[in-house]
Amino acid sequence: MKKLALLVLGVALVAAPAFAQNATKPANITGAWEMTVETPQGTMVITANYKQDGETLTGNHVSEMGEAALKGTVKGNDVQYTLTLDMGGQQMAIVHKAKIEGDTMTGSADIEGMGSITFKCKRKP
Repeated sequence: MKKLALLVLGVALVAAPAFAQNATKPANITGAWEMTVETPQGTMVITANYKQDGETLTGNHVSEMGEAALKGTVKGNDVQYTLTLDMGGQQMAIVHKAKIEGDTMTGSADIEGMGSITFKCKRKP
């Protein structure tokens, strides 16, 4: 019985680091996502194109307003990035923060000096 208990303990100790690595492995959001944003002017649909390299995130948003580059990070299931828009010669930073759950993402975007709005994303097939 002691040998069986020691064997089970040994297997558990060997397996624990593998489980811990999977728990902290960052999500991979590389690809195209459909983002839905509720604004005071109505619903806006944006294509968010993400390229992830480790924790580094780059890409762009494409919408009826044009295209804008983004830069940020992915840490575990947390995403944060900044998008800078040119609004008639004025630069406006929009900071996005979201949580990833599989092929969906929900979060908020803080629009410099104008408050924040919520958004939802779904990975495009």
